[in-house]
Amino acid sequence: MQTFLILTSTSTPSSADLLYIWGFLPAFLLVSVKEFGMRKSWKFAGLCSGTLFLLGNALPAFAVPPTAAAILSFKPKQEGVPIFTPSSEEEAACKVELTKGVKKGSGWVLKDGQGNLVRKFFDSNEDNRIDVWSYYKDGVEVYREIDTNFNGKADLYRWLNAGGTKIGTDENEDTKIDSWQAISPEEVSQEILKAVATKDFSRLKPLLLTEADLKTLDLQGESARKVREQVIASTAKFQATLTKLPTLDDKTTWLHVEMGIPQCLPADQTGSKGDIFRFAKGTILYEAAGKTDWLQTGEMFLVNGAWKLADAPIPGAVSEEEGSVRPGTNKIDLEKDPELKKLVDELAAIDAAVESNSTGGASATLAKHHLRRADHLEKILAKVKPEDRDPWIRQLADSLSSAAQNSAAGDMVASKRLASLEEQLAKGLPGSNLAGYVSFRGLQADYAARISKPGEDFNKIQNDWMAKLAAFVQAYPKADDAPDALLQLGMVSEFLGKDVEAKNWYTQIAKNFAGKPQAAKAAGSIRRMESEGQPFTLTGTSLTNPSQTFDITSMKDKMVVVYYWASWNGQTLGDFAKLKLIMETYGPKGLDLVCVNLDTTSEEAATFLKRSPFTSQHLYQPGGLEGKLATDYGIQVLPQVFLVGKDGKVVGKNLQISTVEEEIKKSLK
Repeated sequence: MQTFLILTSTSTPSSADLLYIWGFLPAFLLVSVKEFGMRKSWKFAGLCSGTLFLLGNALPAFAVPPTAAAILSFKPKQEGVPIFTPSSEEEAACKVELTKGVKKGSGWVLKDGQGNLVRKFFDSNEDNRIDVWSYYKDGVEVYREIDTNFNGKADLYRWLNAGGTKIGTDENEDTKIDSWQAISPEEVSQEILKAVATKDFSRLKPLLLTEADLKTLDLQGESARKVREQVIASTAKFQATLTKLPTLDDKTTWLHVEMGIPQCLPADQTGSKGDIFRFAKGTILYEAAGKTDWLQTGEMFLVNGAWKLADAPIPGAVSEEEGSVRPGTNKIDLEKDPELKKLVDELAAIDAAVESNSTGGASATLAKHHLRRADHLEKILAKVKPEDRDPWIRQLADSLSSAAQNSAAGDMVASKRLASLEEQLAKGLPGSNLAGYVSFRGLQADYAARISKPGEDFNKIQNDWMAKLAAFVQAYPKADDAPDALLQLGMVSEFLGKDVEAKNWYTQIAKNFAGKPQAAKAAGSIRRMESEGQPFTLTGTSLTNPSQTFDITSMKDKMVVVYYWASWNGQTLGDFAKLKLIMETYGPKGLDLVCVNLDTTSEEAATFLKRSPFTSQHLYQPGGLEGKLATDYGIQVLPQVFLVGKDGKVVGKNLQISTVEEEIKKSLK
């Protein structure tokens, strides 16, 4: 059957006009392109003005895709997104192709001459209007704009992969972020500096805690009163900061942030519904008007998947006592040292540059980028005073570690440089927190390189990893990374079946680092390991109806499968299908199911279930893998499956979907 789409216009459509049509209707048919393409008058058949109407869904050979130039005319609505945009010469080699969703939806993708994705504009709900605009760098998606209410305007912005972790909502669709669903402390610090540099309080406002946030945190008494007062005073405090920093402008460059260690305030200490995670304060290192300086971030709290501010930023550095960050916060006057200023400016340029000409893939690009950073950081270190070197050394270690982890197999340049830095600090500052910081990055880089190498003995890698972590904990027992090292030791010991050792490592965390997030995970891990034969406790709120509470004791006299999942886990979709079959078989025999979602935000989980429906009791609480639903039983790897007997006691822990049916059969006999 032939299908017709005709557009009413008084002039020949431009490439942007055609993109509007093509973009909003990827599967339409243009009738007689020769006849209508150059006419001055087109006619439109549609449901109503501005609405495209499609009869049929076949795509004939003469359907015309948009041009690469038309697709590239669309730009991200948020500034500073590190996307790849081909040059005019590269654009000639680009191709536009139709793409279709796994279950539904279709759109257009733009690929470069090497076949790497550059753009993808998609209609997810088949209403013939684009509702997802995706932008890529090195073939990997780094930024996405989403029209969640399907009215033709983006209202949700996501930074992905190397682009970051931010999820911002734009409720009035004016392209400005109104609230953050997810944002890391590092990204908060960048937003803070941009707000101060551009003198724009409206940019800072979405970062501040709201009344809804305070309700979610369930802050009590004096703590709640203090935070409310700080938020109320934030406007005046922000303006006061601006008057003290007159040289900051849109050329101000973010260099680094130091947050120290996050703090966990347990529920039984605060009286809140759940544990509260916070940073006391942090310090932003920036460059403006030829000088480096510091800016305090203010106190941060984790609300769902977003770190939110309880205070406005102020100039200067955070003392070690106040924010538990770093000693030595001297300012560097770059105007007195033009050579140093040049190096810092070059470092900022490296960070801002878009590596658009790499042909080696994302990993090769990252390795090259971080090695360039390391070169400049070493030059900066040679110029700054000893008391000013701490943050630069940390940056150097981070860059060398990232370069090593992204280098090609056999390329040891970054690894050797990192090992040399570690050796220097171990000799010059033995046992120091800074030496420990560098040492731990070396361990991470070495492990990442070995685990990704094909043909390696996996168990040997894990045993070697444990030996190195144990040596690190012994050498740096109070280092910032010691709790993470101990947690890794416990996890690997569990994986290798060394339960006694695992409990010993977890016990060390709980004993020596009480109050830290890792301690809660460790205590929960011990509880999980000892759970068989013990009553299983699980309370939470419904994912779809947060006002509805759940307690697993309501399922007494039933056998219950408890399945922990997240939308980002590749096994979830397949496991849901298997669980559906299991429930169809054993549900009538007294089996029930509870699913516990550990996504960063409830929106991610809800979107996944909307696309892949699975009927079950789904629980959700803020915090993801750091939240109470995860830490109660030390859930660190997904999926996680428990089987609870009719008496409410754990029958099986750490089960796999492939084996859970056998356990059900045994228990139902």
